[in-house]
Amino acid sequence: MASAHLLGSSAKSPNQKEAQKPKQQMPIFAKRLRYDLQRKAMSILWDHSGDTERQHRVCSCHRNLSSDGLPIYRAVDGSNARFANVQTCGSGWVCPVCNPKITEHRREDIYKATVEWNKQGGKCLLMTLTTEHENADNIVEVLEEVSKAQDLFTNDKFVKKTFGTATATVMQREAKGRPVKEQIHGTHQRLGYIRSLEVTHGVNGWHPHFHIVMFMHDDSLLTDGSTLQRLKEIWVKCLIKAGADKFKISDMLKYGLDLRGGDYVADYIMKFGREPIAVNGWTIAHEVTKANSKNQTRNINGDWHYTPFQLLGFATNGEEAAAALFKEFALAFTGKRMNYWTNGLKDYFGINEVDDEEISQEAAEPEVEEELVIYLNPEEWKQVLQSNTRAELLEIAAAFGKDGVIDFLERLPDRPKTHSGHYDVAKPKGIWQ
Repeated sequence: MASAHLLGSSAKSPNQKEAQKPKQQMPIFAKRLRYDLQRKAMSILWDHSGDTERQHRVCSCHRNLSSDGLPIYRAVDGSNARFANVQTCGSGWVCPVCNPKITEHRREDIYKATVEWNKQGGKCLLMTLTTEHENADNIVEVLEEVSKAQDLFTNDKFVKKTFGTATATVMQREAKGRPVKEQIHGTHQRLGYIRSLEVTHGVNGWHPHFHIVMFMHDDSLLTDGSTLQRLKEIWVKCLIKAGADKFKISDMLKYGLDLRGGDYVADYIMKFGREPIAVNGWTIAHEVTKANSKNQTRNINGDWHYTPFQLLGFATNGEEAAAALFKEFALAFTGKRMNYWTNGLKDYFGINEVDDEEISQEAAEPEVEEELVIYLNPEEWKQVLQSNTRAELLEIAAAFGKDGVIDFLERLPDRPKTHSGHYDVAKPKGIWQ
């Protein structure tokens, strides 16, 4: 274990053997991976002008402090440790540390809503809206095209006639004493929908697309061939109007709109925000930590689709093309909305409205009993940042407690200073909000 080498034989802990069990190391191991990825994202997105106002928020995440001093807590069973008093960026698109917390919160909300709707006898369908694209296409332009097409599709008369005014919206407006004046009763009425924006990169370039979980009163749309065909034709028409007019209409009709139900919805929600398998069983974790054991470098332009965080994993392994793609993605997607719920839908299911930054700042309830390990002073925290040892420090705190951390801090001044170590007590307001 790395910490044992650093500490020698002087540091003892009653939980040392337990901490060495692979299962108990997993929370810390995952934290190390995410800090590695986050540090790479910081370096990719850092504005070298040095102007604080120009930096992406991720560049200060889990570096800046809410006030002087940094407490460290550990699980008493040695399975985990964490910093308190660190500021978060809430950048769900680009921050590997904040993203899991945000997407898991969103996934739980979607899961709660779909389970409750199924209990009430409703049906959930999954609609996917996408566009054709080529490797040379600019990500901003493709995103603008598919987003504009989605707006046109939502406001199309036939689409409105098909789905009607969202029932949850009608109920919310009536409860507020402002009833909908021109309510449309759809042929396939829905309570509302949740729309999620996602993107991958593959052999044909950037692939932004929408997944829409629709809360239907029944699933008859799945067997209504004429209506479904008409919806596909309208989606293609909207894509062409939005500027995606260089592709074969037959291909756009075949792949542009997809509708599924049943297990597909459950499977989508289960995987929402989770890191997928990358290539031949290699996860992001493998890409970051096992590069030397692979027979060859993975080609990011091969016949695969990668998520932005998988690209970031490749970049961590030194692939400059992947780093450039991640930066291109960050420039295009920062500030874009990940999820949209139609008006009244959250109220209907009793789900509170919480933005991404609030979620990232929430202190998670510890799954096991915790204890305070130590407080770091500002100079000690600066040394940790200079040596890029945040994750290593947490590993030692989890396994060896206070004695281990003190030993680590005593040795820290001798470690190479690989980074500036700069941090603020007050979070700067960057332009990438």
